[in-house]
Amino acid sequence: SLQGGEKLMQQANQAIDEQDYDTAQDKLKSARQVFNQLSNLHQQLAKSFQGINNRISKEQRSKAVESGNKRDQATFQLALVHRAKQEPALAIPLLIQVVRSQNPDSELGKKAYKQLQELGFVETPLQGN
Repeated sequence: SLQGGEKLMQQANQAIDEQDYDTAQDKLKSARQVFNQLSNLHQQLAKSFQGINNRISKEQRSKAVESGNKRDQATFQLALVHRAKQEPALAIPLLIQVVRSQNPDSELGKKAYKQLQELGFVETPLQGN
């Protein structure tokens, strides 16, 4: 459930505050999985009602987007945990996933790109940063 994923995120944030990065990593991986599955299920349901009941279809699309945004937030946090653990090779693919999913113009996309720049994976800064 969405609440279950959010609880995992809270537990991960608490572990990060305590610098328990292994626990944070586990909680964030689980949260990503929960949010991704929810997003996919809501998308499937939205497609099922497309053209039959547009209200339900729209509602499910909205829930898919919300779950996808939470997945991307968990992904970004997980990348930061990998950075804290001196594991840039694990952080970079996650940051790229965030940029692709969120769009480079979004707030989270910009943050992810900035992390890629700090890691030396990209050189060109985004305009307006």
